[in-house]
Amino acid sequence: MNRLVVEVYEKQLRSLKWIYAIIVVCVLGICSVTIVLGPPLGVIVKPSSLLLVELILGGLAAGLTLIVVPLSRQKLCNPDRVRTAPAEQLQSWGLPADIDPVIGRQAVFLTRYTAGCIISWGLSASVGLYGLITRMLGSNAPISGLFLSLAVFFLLILPPRGQWLKEKLSAL
Repeated sequence: MNRLVVEVYEKQLRSLKWIYAIIVVCVLGICSVTIVLGPPLGVIVKPSSLLLVELILGGLAAGLTLIVVPLSRQKLCNPDRVRTAPAEQLQSWGLPADIDPVIGRQAVFLTRYTAGCIISWGLSASVGLYGLITRMLGSNAPISGLFLSLAVFFLLILPPRGQWLKEKLSAL
């Protein structure tokens, strides 16, 4: 790998690890707040409306975690897409025309990988917020716990993968 790409990779990976740690801490904070505050004292929403909110947020959470997150990771974190992309596609992804193609493909992949990680972490964290919302509206602990555990689970299986990234950058 080019020295410049290695330097950018190291800085980018360090930033990704910080962003990941901050998002994990925020989701754990949401979990803690949800547990400590507990359910509201009074009835905020009618049980039939609460069920509707739980179903809507459950559908959103399922769609995000089962469709949107994997799809965004597949589209943004796939080195084969960058390797086989024509020059016009690379330029639409932000690569200037006068850059060496090898270095350019590595730079584009690094940028796309970073975006894919941050998008998937943000979407996973939003599922944790659904747990807080449902609990504050009066849902049972197992319902909100399901949202919270789903958020934590997805964050734990999607950390920044430095060695994998370095191997894929080298192979481009």
